[in-house]
Amino acid sequence: MVHSCTAVVPLFKNLTDDARTAIDALTHEHQVSKGTVLISPDTAAQLLVVAQGKLKTYQLATNGKEQLLRVDGRGDYEGEAGLLNIANPNVYTEALTTATVCTISAADFQHLLMQQPQISLQLLTENARKMQALEKQAGYLGNDAINVRLTRYLLDLRTAAGKDTVTVPMAWTQLADYLGTTPETISRTLKRLADERLVQRKGKQVTILNAEDMEDFVW
Repeated sequence: MVHSCTAVVPLFKNLTDDARTAIDALTHEHQVSKGTVLISPDTAAQLLVVAQGKLKTYQLATNGKEQLLRVDGRGDYEGEAGLLNIANPNVYTEALTTATVCTISAADFQHLLMQQPQISLQLLTENARKMQALEKQAGYLGNDAINVRLTRYLLDLRTAAGKDTVTVPMAWTQLADYLGTTPETISRTLKRLADERLVQRKGKQVTILNAEDMEDFVW
């Protein structure tokens, strides 16, 4: 059976057709409903790939509050830390929407790495990207002022996109969790930025009108 996941995940993009066929034989495809917890301390180690839909990966603080780490969409994957026995027991992955996901067991994935060493190199690259994103988030959360967290986040989106108009890649409520604040505070801050003629907003699309002044926006 040919699974949709192997065609979209970056880990497998440089493999030959024969190698993809071998991966398909190890892959199990599932339809999951919104709210399904896919990775937790109680689940077996496995690689989880998103074919359709969205997942969220979050960490539970000591007070039980969720801290959003990232939103996963088509082609993203989770669970690689568990495959290497370095998983954080406080990290969970849950379906944000109805989704199609594929799983590969820890034993099968480790065997796959031995047979296809180029996957190991791609895994290092993708994990470095995840670490860079977590370091950025830590930088946002390290600032007490929410307006600074939000403006830096929007400016980083602008830099990554290479243009002034960007699309926030998650719901506003999820962005609030990601930045360690509330949706109401995000809304008030965006309104203030718009009132100062620093941004224009339409839905999740934000246009940066004055990046230089945004760098110094404090109130």
